[in-house]
Amino acid sequence: MQKHLNDIQPAHTSYEMGMKRVLLSANESGCSITQIAILTLKAGEESAMHIHPDLQDAFFILQGELDVRINGVVHHCKKDDFLFIESLNTYQLHAITDVEMMAIGCVIESQRTKLYPILFEPNLVQKVWGGEYLTQWKQLPDQQNIGESWEVSTVEPAQSVIANGTWAGYELREVINKMPQAILGKSVAQKYNNQLPLLVKFIDANDDLSVQVHPNNELAMKEHNELGKTEMWYVLSADEGSHIYAGFQEELTIDQYHQRVADGTILEAIAKHELQTGDVFYLPAGRIHAISKGVRLVEVQQSSDLTYRIYDYNRMGLDGKPRTLHTDLAAKALDFKVYKEYKNKYKEIVNDASICVDTEFFTVRVLTLKESIHRNMIKFDSFVIQTCTHGECQIKIRSTQDSITLSEGHSCLIPAAIADYEIIPITETTKLLESYINNASQNPLRRMISQFFHMSGA
Repeated sequence: MQKHLNDIQPAHTSYEMGMKRVLLSANESGCSITQIAILTLKAGEESAMHIHPDLQDAFFILQGELDVRINGVVHHCKKDDFLFIESLNTYQLHAITDVEMMAIGCVIESQRTKLYPILFEPNLVQKVWGGEYLTQWKQLPDQQNIGESWEVSTVEPAQSVIANGTWAGYELREVINKMPQAILGKSVAQKYNNQLPLLVKFIDANDDLSVQVHPNNELAMKEHNELGKTEMWYVLSADEGSHIYAGFQEELTIDQYHQRVADGTILEAIAKHELQTGDVFYLPAGRIHAISKGVRLVEVQQSSDLTYRIYDYNRMGLDGKPRTLHTDLAAKALDFKVYKEYKNKYKEIVNDASICVDTEFFTVRVLTLKESIHRNMIKFDSFVIQTCTHGECQIKIRSTQDSITLSEGHSCLIPAAIADYEIIPITETTKLLESYINNASQNPLRRMISQFFHMSGA
């Protein structure tokens, strides 16, 4: 095979910058080389963040100068320099001058297919206040008193079991333990000791939920040696007259709190909120809350099942016994301050991602799609959980071409190492909640590197 560079038509690169002429493709090579190409970049161009789970990249600089940021460290490259980037390393290109370079990609066959968008088996949890909505919505056999579907979980008593691909039949926790950095992201794995820090649920309140509060990390570690529980709610639907309670509407002393619990008037002190589909409430640890009968919602929370039950309408549990109250522990956890606003305001934008919650514990975006959208989440160094609340879509990973179909009422986990993908609506409109850990805005090193590129004229 013989080719001349000028005879090869230029094509767009996967870096969202520059052009390439492919000298040798995977189909032509018949081996593990994905391609050999000549890239041309213009001065000042900066690529999207890249990472490959099963591919190693190499660059030979023919002309010009560029900076390549690998895992936050900047490598300055000039003519005749050679740079090799192993798999599972994040990198980004920044052309200082016009650049021409040779790029070689090579697949590590032993790693191929191990990372892909992960789907899960049904994971339903019975509650005294649960109903049949979730089984009907998910088109599952009828069960009584189903209050929650733990969509993505490594928490007992309802750990997620993988439903597709190489790891089908394995518990999610087992697979994370095998390759925590590739699945969770390096920053997440380090911060959370290789544990998944989020739990995503669907909740069906067929009856009123208890009035409750969750402890923060400090109190939870002191009392239980576990993480605390900050969470958010996204309302799927609500019957007429249904509502939620969140936050105090009057400031109570400890004595007044105990008195209201004792005489059953605690709800009178809590702010009551009427609901519409798409309403979002952020519930930091310490905020009193309850869900009324007739509400369906998505809950994104820290990976914890710690709940302090304050008031439960004097009802019996599924075992026929009174449910335990935690009045004294709740008093230690409660934030008695009254806040001006308890509902999160955000603007929903079609074919874009709208941030509705952005905290140190998690970031959640609402996606309303009528056409395909590219999501490059590599810069966040985090897994991504996509939860489909309406419609159906295909999620296709750019680096591996693996894809899954995600239907309404289901969720998938996209490992950090392949969090560069297309979402392709199958129905006229698809809605998703996108949950992840935002390391990009919280990491001082990333901010320093970003400032460097800004000062250098990027």
